[in-house]
Amino acid sequence: MTSFRQWLEDLIYYFAYFPLVIQIAIIVSVLAVAGTALAYIYMIFFRWQKERRAKKEIPLREKGNELLLEHIIYKSVGDPDTPVALPLEAFKSLPLDQKWAADVFKSQLLEYRQNFTGDIPLLLRQLYLDLGLHREAAAALKSGRRKKVISALVELSGMGVLLETAHVLSLTQSRDQYIREMARCYWVQCSPDAPFEFFSHVKEPLLAWEQFELFRIISLRKDIPMPSFAQWIEPQYHPTVISLCLKLAAYFQQPEAIPAMIKMLDTPDEQLRALTINNLGKLMALEAEPILVKMYPQQPDNCKLEILKALGRIGSGDFISFLQQELEHTEDFLLMKHAAHSIVAHKALASNLVARLQHSLTGTRQQVLQHSLNPLIKY
Repeated sequence: MTSFRQWLEDLIYYFAYFPLVIQIAIIVSVLAVAGTALAYIYMIFFRWQKERRAKKEIPLREKGNELLLEHIIYKSVGDPDTPVALPLEAFKSLPLDQKWAADVFKSQLLEYRQNFTGDIPLLLRQLYLDLGLHREAAAALKSGRRKKVISALVELSGMGVLLETAHVLSLTQSRDQYIREMARCYWVQCSPDAPFEFFSHVKEPLLAWEQFELFRIISLRKDIPMPSFAQWIEPQYHPTVISLCLKLAAYFQQPEAIPAMIKMLDTPDEQLRALTINNLGKLMALEAEPILVKMYPQQPDNCKLEILKALGRIGSGDFISFLQQELEHTEDFLLMKHAAHSIVAHKALASNLVARLQHSLTGTRQQVLQHSLNPLIKY
């Protein structure tokens, strides 16, 4: 110990006389050793704290599971017409006045809601409200702290509880992209009467993953009548809102959206135009066929592909000769392939034509037609 102390004192004393390179090397080495030591201490402390918390939570989780199974899950299996009384006193035996305990129990409620169907999610939601577990999330929504707001949106969305409606609607226009996206998904999932209200006010684009998530949420909602999405298929709305509503109108088979879609064919946005054509085909819009054929020569390749596919989906038979001409004369392989697919999609209406083409076509065009006749091969 004395020798180490003497060595340290000598190092400090002679440090100023060392060359600059040696001084830098000593400083870097000391910082590296200190950083490594601190990292190890932090990891040990973190693991100890995590194990301590886990041991503390085990009895609470066991008790919570026992109460949920006894008073929610098992009782809901009985007569569905008999209302289940929630024994709040039993659940108040849990130390829910302590934040850590309330957080653990809320995580259990969320897990149960994700894993059960029928009346159980509704009972869990009612229990969440009756126990007052929503109050912390309600306060967090207005805290202005990004992490707290996002956490509250996730929790309330998972529990199916809509709080602070005016504030949440304002969050759908938040400057923070992630808060804005989470608030939109939360609003669409939980609003009982106006889940699409923010569509008219979107200024920032709905990202691809956000459109996917909104589409998923909307398609799963069975508790509200779907509006006519044609009202948002208008040039004054954001292109990503129009894009989402085009897909929704086709998914819910809303033929009243066809006139609005036809008007959107004049949009200068090529991607939006191609998507519009795609969904006109999915709606089997007979009135759109002559318009699509007329605009075909002036369109870029992505729109041409969608027009060919749309003609195959609509399948009226009025434009089989157009598809035949495209198959026989185009030099673009993708256009050739989709023309062949669309001819075959006409089934009985094109059976004679297909038989003639099998004999008249040669080379690649014949191979493409044979390929399209295979029922296992889709677009």
